[in-house]
Amino acid sequence: MLNEKLLDVLSHPADGCISIVTSGDDGPHLVNTWNSYIEVTPEDKLLIPAAGFNKTEKNLSTHNNVLLSIASREIDGYRGKGTGFIVKGTTRFITSGEDFDRMKEKFSWIRTVLEVTVTSAKQML
Repeated sequence: MLNEKLLDVLSHPADGCISIVTSGDDGPHLVNTWNSYIEVTPEDKLLIPAAGFNKTEKNLSTHNNVLLSIASREIDGYRGKGTGFIVKGTTRFITSGEDFDRMKEKFSWIRTVLEVTVTSAKQML
């Protein structure tokens, strides 16, 4: 599901901002993280460490679909430098187990891990 260009954006050493959009009773909610924080599993799931994300977690408890905007000015896109993706997926929060323990070892400050199962990833730039 995840193509090479998206994996290049996620693994590029120049950190980029990732926007995470959820929907709640009061409308859309947006939080951000860094591409260097995201781990891609062998099953192409995205693991995102979370310390806060309280509103995000509340929204996802009733509607587990998420949108992510993932971009980099450093990776070639359709017309030169710069590319971006809109990623759709379903989610769950992980607070124990192998994936959580591995992420907690890397990011001691987390309280949970947002796991995103990607359902689509469309290149926009």
